[in-house]
Amino acid sequence: MSAHPLARAQERFLARLLEPDAPRDTRLAVYHRTTMAARMGALAAAYPVVQRLVGGAFFEEAARVHAAATPSRSGDLHDYGARFPGFIAAYAPAAALAYLPEVARLEWAVHESRHAADGEPFDFAALARVAPDELAGVAIVLRPAVRLLSSSHPVLAIWEANQEGRDGTPERTHGAQRVIVRRVDHEVRPIEADSASWLLLGILGAGGTLGDAMEALAHGDGPLDAALGRLAALEVLGGFMSPRRA
Repeated sequence: MSAHPLARAQERFLARLLEPDAPRDTRLAVYHRTTMAARMGALAAAYPVVQRLVGGAFFEEAARVHAAATPSRSGDLHDYGARFPGFIAAYAPAAALAYLPEVARLEWAVHESRHAADGEPFDFAALARVAPDELAGVAIVLRPAVRLLSSSHPVLAIWEANQEGRDGTPERTHGAQRVIVRRVDHEVRPIEADSASWLLLGILGAGGTLGDAMEALAHGDGPLDAALGRLAALEVLGGFMSPRRA
């Protein structure tokens, strides 16, 4: 069955509206400019540190090129910009800034964390009621606002140096960083992860159990209860499933 004439007209209108180049039709051009401006505004809101690092003119041109080439996959502009780090990695004018795509990845993680659901907090009292012989089968989920990022660059130091009130000078300029992005009291607070916390988060994030975590941490990264305590204090742990609760 062919599409209704009105539907076909709407599809043609949308296609012309979202073309990289502005339509010749002056009326359509107005809508086209509005669409591009909305995309570029969404990028500026999500990537303020990238913008500060490269300067306003450079960022505006990069955002324009990205917005023209990258349609939105959602009606919510908060979702627009997920592909910007990959774009920056391939953007020739930014090639000398090897750390920039990684900083963009961190900024998107912060952006996602800011808009994620709260989720349920971790309940140590409920965990204490799990039978000892079932603890190894417990699987703890991370809270929805948690994001994990590993980089060969000191992305957190760069991000922190470019927050409001800072002069842009990072405390370190070399070395890898593993970052836990989480939200506490409605504020996104990235933090560098210690080795045990990172290992445990990787296991839990992949759906592993406390038994899996205990086995992994037995190789010198510290006791499981201490690592769990640190993660609980960071407010990154959510609910859990035990064999009986499942």
